[in-house]
Amino acid sequence: MRWLAERIDAAHLTVFRVLFGLILAVAPVRFAAYGWIEALYLEPTFHFAWTRFAVVPSAPVLYAMHGLMALCGVAIAAGRLYRPALAVYLGCFTYLELLDKTLYLNHYVLVTILLVTLLVAPWRPEHTRAARWVRELLRLELGLVWFWAGVCKLNPDWLLRGEPLHTWLRARMEIPVVGPWLALPETALVMSWAGAAFDLSIYALLLWPRTRVVGFVLLTGFHLITGLLFPIGVFPWVMIAGALLFLPDAAVARVSGRSALPPEPGSMRPATAVVMAGWVALLALFPARHWLEPGWVNWNERGFRLAWRVLLIEKTGQVDFRVVDRETRRRWTVSPATELTVLQHKQMRTQPDMILDYAHHLADRNAREGRDVEVYAESWASLNGRRTQRLVRPDVDLARTSYDDTGWIVPLQNDAPVASRR
Repeated sequence: MRWLAERIDAAHLTVFRVLFGLILAVAPVRFAAYGWIEALYLEPTFHFAWTRFAVVPSAPVLYAMHGLMALCGVAIAAGRLYRPALAVYLGCFTYLELLDKTLYLNHYVLVTILLVTLLVAPWRPEHTRAARWVRELLRLELGLVWFWAGVCKLNPDWLLRGEPLHTWLRARMEIPVVGPWLALPETALVMSWAGAAFDLSIYALLLWPRTRVVGFVLLTGFHLITGLLFPIGVFPWVMIAGALLFLPDAAVARVSGRSALPPEPGSMRPATAVVMAGWVALLALFPARHWLEPGWVNWNERGFRLAWRVLLIEKTGQVDFRVVDRETRRRWTVSPATELTVLQHKQMRTQPDMILDYAHHLADRNAREGRDVEVYAESWASLNGRRTQRLVRPDVDLARTSYDDTGWIVPLQNDAPVASRR
C-alpha cells in the first residue's frame, strides 16, 4: 500500500495523455471522413441497440457529437479543460457505442476503461508528480487485455488448426513475395503460437527492467503487423501509446528535457484502495464469465463481448425468419437482408443474441400492426472452416424467448467434418 501511494514522476502520464488525446482527436474525424456516420447510424432503419433508451440522434447532432469529441481529444492532448474534456468525450463515446451492437469492437471497450481511469485519477496535467497507483493501474488494465487475449487463444482451433489465421492469411496471397508463404497452413500455426505466446508474456516482459526494451520493441512490431494485416482500427496505436507507460522513468523524463524526479512518500485513502481493488477485480474476472455458461463461447458467443476475445473466429452464416400469425396461422418468410444494411446483416446472421433481437423486432412490428405472431429462425453458420450447421433451433418461438433462456441455441457439433484447409 505504501509503495502504491508514493508520489512518482508524472512524465509517463504526460506522454501517454498527449498521445492518447491525439488518437482520440483523430478517431472521430476519421469516422466522419470515411462516411461511417451515414453508413452506420443514419442509413439503417433498425438498430441493434444495447438498451431501449439509446436512440439515434439526427444527422446534425451526430456530426456535432463527433466534432465535439475531436475538440475534446485535442484538449486532452493539450492538457486544457482536462477533466471536462474527458467527461464529455466519455459521455459521447459511450452513448454512440450503445446505439448498435454492430459497431462493437474490443478497443472501444479499452478506450472507455482508460477514459474512466484518467477521469477519476487524482492527477492533473500541470502536476509533475502523481500517485504511483495511477500509473500501475493503467499498466494493469493493459496487462489484463493482453492476458485474456492470450488465455482465449488456448483452444484447439487456434493452437492445432491455426484458425482463423489460416483463413485470413490465405486471402493475402496476392501480396508480393510473402503472399505464397502467408497461404501455407504452417505459417498460420507458427503465427498462432507466436501470438498466444506474445499475449501471455508481454506484460511480464514490459514490467521486468532487463527485458523492458525488448518487450517494447516486440510489442511495437507485433501491433504494427497486426494493424497492417487486419482491420482493427486505432487499437494498435492505443496499445503502443500505452506501452510507453512501462519505459524507464529516466528515458521518459528525458523527453521533457529534465531528469526524473525521485519518488517521495504519499498517502492513499482506504476508500480509494477499496474502490481500486473492486475495479481491478471486475476487470480481471468479468472476461471469465463465459465459463459459467454451457457450450463453447466462440460458437454461442455467450460472454464473447467485453472479454478481449480478439481475432478468434471466422464465422459465416445465413438466416431467414418464419413468421406465423397466431390467430389465422398464416405464415410468411422474412429475409432480414431487405431491411438491414450489409454490415448489420453480416454481423447478425452469425450472432445468436442479434438473431434474437431481430426476432423481437419482427414481433414488435407486427404487434403495432395488430398481429400477434410467432417468429422462428432458419439459421445456419460455420465456425473457423467447419461444415455448416444450425445455429438456432428452428422450432423455438423466438418472439417469446429471452436471452437468458437455455436450449434455443444449437450446440456446436465438435465432430463435424472440417473443410479442406488448402
